[in-house]
Amino acid sequence: MPKLLATIQNQIPLTRYAYRGEATDCNLCGSQHKLTVSQTDRRLKTLKTVACEQCGLIRTDPMPTDAELDAYYAGEYRLDYQFAFSKKPPRFHLKRSQRDAEARFAMLEPAFSGTKRVLDFGSGSGEFLALAAKAGHKVQGIEPGESFAAFSRVEYGVSVQNTVWQQVEFQPGSFDVITANHVLEHLREPVSAMKRMAEWLAEDGVLFVSVPNALGKRRHSFQHFHFAHVYNFTPQALIWAGLVAGLEPDPRFMNGGTTITFRKRKEGAAIPHWGEGQGRWVAAHFEPSSPLRFLLSGRWIVDAFRRFRKVAGDSLARA
Repeated sequence: MPKLLATIQNQIPLTRYAYRGEATDCNLCGSQHKLTVSQTDRRLKTLKTVACEQCGLIRTDPMPTDAELDAYYAGEYRLDYQFAFSKKPPRFHLKRSQRDAEARFAMLEPAFSGTKRVLDFGSGSGEFLALAAKAGHKVQGIEPGESFAAFSRVEYGVSVQNTVWQQVEFQPGSFDVITANHVLEHLREPVSAMKRMAEWLAEDGVLFVSVPNALGKRRHSFQHFHFAHVYNFTPQALIWAGLVAGLEPDPRFMNGGTTITFRKRKEGAAIPHWGEGQGRWVAAHFEPSSPLRFLLSGRWIVDAFRRFRKVAGDSLARA
């Protein structure tokens, strides 16, 4: 019941989320200087979002604490974000996750010759792990959500550690392929997580990263943001994050926007040249818009109907 009540509260527009948070520096470049991008999120709730003035990486301000995020992702997130009322993932999620797993596996085909050691960082309900295991690879997952981690183990028989990434210990070079698909935007320290994954990566291994593109097309700037995404990346910020972690885009793969397959840099980590005015350029991309005017326009009803139709389509589709 507490999770359900929290989920209902999280849907009420023009109100604040129930968290305190704290001030943080930019996790990419360490700068304390920031520019306000939006005061509202896509649910029309009060949520301040800022861009780092130096590198342009976008984050929630104040940032939820470790304890607040751990509690949210351990039990509340799946209900709040995907309406998973039972311990089993909803049908529409499984359909989408299966399609995504197949597309990701095909995209990484050059990395899968022979038997590979595979880590899915934020493995969700386990479809990518199951696909890789079926192809003969040795797989391991990390998933903080209790119900989805349990589902992965029972449904697919794959190995998944149900914990946060900071508590996981692997030897350096443990994996040939690591994927982090729509995960980094949820983390309080995404660049630190990339550094950890780079350590776990074999010398000739690859790290696949995909996050939402903060510069993607949206009718209103606030529609980019919501509580579950505490960081938002531009394509340049993601490349810089890789450089800081000791990585570089691997030219063997089709890289574009904020979907990039990295390899280890021979020279190791690098300090990027951030570029003059990068943060101001990013902040200027998000033109001011009125959430109240959007609410009164009724446009949100059309958007909600489209999302419902997609969910219904995946829910009713045949297996």
